Amino acid sequence: MNHDERPDRAMRRIPTTVVPGTAVRRLGARFLDPTTAVRVDGRAPDPTAYVADVLLVSGLEGFSFDERFSVLAETAKERGYAVEPVPDDGLLGLARRNDLLEQLDAVGQTAVRLVPAQRDSAPADAWEILQSTRTRGARGIGLAHVMTAAGWGDGIGWGDGIGWGDGIGWGDGIGWGDGIGWGDGIGRGSGGRIPVVWSAPVVGPRSEDGPVVAVLDTGLGKHPWFDTGVERHPDGSAGSLGVTFPAGHDPEDAGVTTDPVNGRLDRLAGHGTFIAGVIRQHCPDARILSVPVMWGDGVADETDVVRALTGLYLRQLVALRDGGDRSQALHVVTLSLGYRHETPGAFDDEEALFRVLRGLASLGVTVVAAAGNDSSDVEFFPAAYASQVTSGAPMVSVGALNPDRRTVSVYSNTGGWVRAYSAATSVVSTMPVTFNASRRGEVLKQANASVLPSVPTRGAVDTDDYSGGFGLWSGTSFAAPALAGDIASGLAGHGAKGADELGSRAREVVEQVLASAAKALEEKP
Repeated sequence: MNHDERPDRAMRRIPTTVVPGTAVRRLGARFLDPTTAVRVDGRAPDPTAYVADVLLVSGLEGFSFDERFSVLAETAKERGYAVEPVPDDGLLGLARRNDLLEQLDAVGQTAVRLVPAQRDSAPADAWEILQSTRTRGARGIGLAHVMTAAGWGDGIGWGDGIGWGDGIGWGDGIGWGDGIGWGDGIGRGSGGRIPVVWSAPVVGPRSEDGPVVAVLDTGLGKHPWFDTGVERHPDGSAGSLGVTFPAGHDPEDAGVTTDPVNGRLDRLAGHGTFIAGVIRQHCPDARILSVPVMWGDGVADETDVVRALTGLYLRQLVALRDGGDRSQALHVVTLSLGYRHETPGAFDDEEALFRVLRGLASLGVTVVAAAGNDSSDVEFFPAAYASQVTSGAPMVSVGALNPDRRTVSVYSNTGGWVRAYSAATSVVSTMPVTFNASRRGEVLKQANASVLPSVPTRGAVDTDDYSGGFGLWSGTSFAAPALAGDIASGLAGHGAKGADELGSRAREVVEQVLASAAKALEEKP
């Protein structure tokens, strides 16, 4: 194309794909470069990040998985790799005990690891092998994407480097910036957070049968708001969900897992606790089901996310079956993480995540997903799946509003695929009271009664001391739980009599919530 020719489609701001080094090492992550990626249809893929040696294959061994797997195994063998299924014994056991294997096969997936057949073979590249299987007509096989939190991104606002970041105005690293306006996060603080004071009454459940809201995030830390009305996973049961963090790596405990040398808080430490507090503010009676899938660096393996969602699907099936415990039925799932798909719109190639979301919707579970913080209109998944989940309970994608509740926050993604917006900038919510990392105030003068008996210990704000239990943060991550809480509040008192009734009621409530939000925007001056 010549420099004076118009492109076939409007130019879009393609966000930078950023994966922290900790996650690259942990997951064996690889970047899909459109300029060098293998193609089978002549179309250049969009950039994304994925686990290099894993593919997600729809179905279970002994069921629909087998035919897809045989094509994959033959293709991989020709390229010098063996394939090893990695079934989830916990989910399979739960399904088997409840005679739900066929239902699990309809939405489930099996991770398959690619192993070099020869010791000196090059490391596997899941993308190349996936493309080869597609030349043979295989479908229902996809990448295991690297998913990042929607609480930070690459757009206007903040970055992630040492020295400076990738946003406009300020960075996050060591080396420059200390004042309000630039430096470390939004204005000041660590990773965009800052401690604040909460003086209102404790927000907690007044009922034991409130709506159940599942939060797939970093987990849930210690805080008085969550002494009751909470179910934490993994809980050691046979149907336990989520990631089990190794000792010292729970991001909601001390909050320091990625930088033990300097003792700084993880960029996303406290994220799950903050989200849970937002839900409680919008729906005090909500029962929170906390499922950890994301590490302190703000990154999750799609395999873990899909596994957790599949576990929730099984839980819903068991709760709604004849003789099941309807009090355990889910009402809402909130997701504040995602990725950019390499072939947006080709949902048949992304079976693992998409079809488990459809499965949850078919069982009456409303899914709310954050739109992401890239200051772009490029689709962010799973939020961008919202328009494609058309039966059962709805799926809603949500971006961020400023505190005026009428302007979209400059960092928020937008576009026709974003269904709603909710206030999510400068939000106050809960933080683990166990957090007090290595930062200190610029000024700290210890009391010395022998010198100045009337002067107590004095100091500037310690920006990573959250022992008071509350903080201020910004991101579409917090728009999702706000909307999820509003929807849960509308569903409160509606007993789970069946999936169809749950889905029908959910559609009514979501329509009301979105209409009310749209009307409020229109009425703002």
